[in-house]
Amino acid sequence: MQQIFAEVGQVALTSVLSLVMMFIITRWGGKRQIAQMSPFDYLNAVTVGSIAAEMATNLEAWYRPFTALLVYGVITWLVEVSACKSIGLRTFWSGRAVILMNNGVILKENLRRATIDLNEFLGQARIAGYFDPNEIETAILENNGQISFLPKSSNRPASPEDLALTPEPTSAWYDLILDGRLMEDNLKAAGRDEAWLNSQLHQAGIGQRSETFYAACDKQGRFFACRGK
Repeated sequence: MQQIFAEVGQVALTSVLSLVMMFIITRWGGKRQIAQMSPFDYLNAVTVGSIAAEMATNLEAWYRPFTALLVYGVITWLVEVSACKSIGLRTFWSGRAVILMNNGVILKENLRRATIDLNEFLGQARIAGYFDPNEIETAILENNGQISFLPKSSNRPASPEDLALTPEPTSAWYDLILDGRLMEDNLKAAGRDEAWLNSQLHQAGIGQRSETFYAACDKQGRFFACRGK
């Protein structure tokens, strides 16, 4: 029984250690989401996860996968640093964007180079909202595998400038109350004070600040608030 408890404790310890290492490696790799990963990033993430699982359960030689995690972590960090410092290395690690369609013409040779067939390309266009290929001016395969579509000028959404309109200025919204807690720094950054906030809450039909679950505003004075239920 003591041996079982000892093994369970060791598994728990190595699991925590492997999670810590994965967290560190992930932070070294930046804050990109899965959809933003390059092929190298994706393969590295899968490999690191596999090594971390091996480390958590390999009780007799846990230091071997631990060493591998360190090596992968250092290499990942070096790759990220070199990509930030050098355009050439960035292209080497992540590849180049490929133009798949230009001036309304699908480039067959570039599709072949990118190993994308015509059906897949048209499917990605439909997902992006382009069921009519005539609406597409340019399509570019990005480094992360996603395809960016530029519509023709006659098919793009109209902008206020096109309609000779002058919309109100926009600004970021500031969270003033989160989970019932007043965010004083955000209130100051928005150029408001507590008296203004209380007034806005009263106008929204909320009598007490303690009743507020969430509240936010922008610098133009637009305001949103709701009670917690």
